[in-house]
This record gives sequence, C-alpha cells and structure tokens, in this order.
Amino acid sequence: MQNTPKEWNLIDVIKYRVQRQNKNTVVPLGDDAFVFKNFPGYSVICQDMMVEDVHFKTDYCSAYSLGHKSLAVNLSDIAAMGARPHFIQCSLSLPAKYTTESWLDDFYKGMVALADEHGCEVIGGDLTASTDKISIDVSVYGSCEHPLTRKGVKSGDLLLSSGPLGLSYTGFLALNKNINGYEEAKKKHTQPLPRLDLVQTISQNHQKIHALMDCSDGLVNDSLQLIPENGGLHIFEESLPVHQETAQLAIDLGRSVTELVLWGGEDYELLMAIHPDDYSLFQDWKLIGQFTNSPGVFLTDSHAQKEIKEFKGWKHF
Repeated sequence: MQNTPKEWNLIDVIKYRVQRQNKNTVVPLGDDAFVFKNFPGYSVICQDMMVEDVHFKTDYCSAYSLGHKSLAVNLSDIAAMGARPHFIQCSLSLPAKYTTESWLDDFYKGMVALADEHGCEVIGGDLTASTDKISIDVSVYGSCEHPLTRKGVKSGDLLLSSGPLGLSYTGFLALNKNINGYEEAKKKHTQPLPRLDLVQTISQNHQKIHALMDCSDGLVNDSLQLIPENGGLHIFEESLPVHQETAQLAIDLGRSVTELVLWGGEDYELLMAIHPDDYSLFQDWKLIGQFTNSPGVFLTDSHAQKEIKEFKGWKHF
C-alpha cells in the first residue's frame, strides 16, 4: 500500500532477509511474539550490546561487518558455555541516515550469513530511531547438555588458548592508523569467527574441562575471571600464541608484541583450564599458562618472572 509507514517497509525488508524454517518454530517472526518448542537439554541465553564510537567506528565497519560482528560476539559466549545456538533477537537504534532499506539489508546480510553457517535464525527484535549513534543489542538462545562455566579451576591446572591472541587488536590499530596491509588482522577485528567449531570436541570431553570462557577483554583481564580465590596464574611469555601479522605490526610501530597479546582483546578465542594429564586431549590448543596456589599474576620465561600489577586492558566504564 502507498501509505504504509516507513517502519513497516523496513520490517518487511528485514523479514525477507532473515526468515528461515525451523522445526521447533510454533509461531514465526511477524506476530506479537515468537513461539517455539524447547530444545533438549539446558537452555542457554546470552546478550551483548554494541554502541557506535564505543565498540566500533563506521569509518571502517560496514553495515555487513556490523551485522556479522554483533552476532559473532554472542555466538562466542554460546561456544564458551559448550552450547549450540538456535534463535537470535536483534534490536537496532539508528540515526536517520542509516534507516534505509539498503543499509538494513546489508546489516542483516552480514548477520544471516554467519547465522546460516551455524544453523540459527533471527526471530525478532526491535527497530527504533536514534538522535546520534548506532546502538545494536543482540541476544541468542541456545541449548546444551553439559554447560561449562568460568568456575572450577584448580591449582596446577593448565591454561590453554584455542588460537592466536592480539590479532584483533592488531587489526584495530591498523584500521585506526590507516596502515595498509594486515588484512587478516583487520578481518579478525571487523568479522571475528566464534569458535563454535570446537563445541563438539568440548562437549565430548566436558568432564575434563575445569573452566571455559571466551577471550573478549584481553588475556590478562579475562584470565583474572578464572583464578580461584587466593590463587594465581603464571603466563608463559615464550609460549604466547602470536600471529605473524601481530609480530610484524609490533615491529612497525615499535611496540612490544607481548603487550599486544596480553591486553589486546576482542579475539573471541576460547580460554580453557584443564589438568596437565589431560593436555593430550587438546593438542590443537596453545598452552599459555598455569594456575598456582600463590596469589598474583606473573609473566614468566626461561630466565625470570615479573608480576603484572598494572592492568591496561579494555575498561567497560
């Protein structure tokens, strides 16, 4: 109809882009609420918000990348619980210049491309105007048989990482300083890949995993969440998983590569604590530290150890 409000047209664009068929759907997207049959096991819900100029800049983050990343950070939390995602809700608050069919279509193209890879579906949300900045609020519903948490580390446990750390921050620096190259790092920052590929192995070995979380705020800051009361952590500097682009940017900028790895953040790799006897089950993971029964976080190498007393990572407020 010619007089259909703009909002309805935009919602139709979103529905066309995101709607899928799911055997657990009872009342699909488009009604007052979405209704579904529960999945087996335990229900898992997570939620993350991204705000322009706090979490991203539109100078280098396209609508497609924002759709991808705003979902990826939530899927990373789902993976960190040893769970699988099913349904997504996305609410957007947009300035007038972004309330166009083309911008919204690109945003949801990015989101559903990632969602389709992992068999999940956008099933609702909200769309409202903003006077200034973009705000993106995404929540994901999933399920698991054996939820894994951050609590459970024992003295002597090994700390493992599922991949290189500091690569996203490498991309962030390269983008903000307009440095050519570093394409893998830039993509890691704007379109991170949640480690849902590891969930099957994690689930199969859940009894051997003492703690699990994703690395979003930087290695040191996130590792602090795992340390038990009155315990500590030794991070092995010589074993830190460093991508070649991170090593090169550190040289180009005259920065410490260790600093980039320790404090970078937004890698969305997984951090795991296990007993040393079980390391053979996780040979593809990188051994980066060991928990102790003595307080303090230390950076150690074959020659010495240095206590980390000043914390430099991401601050939410």
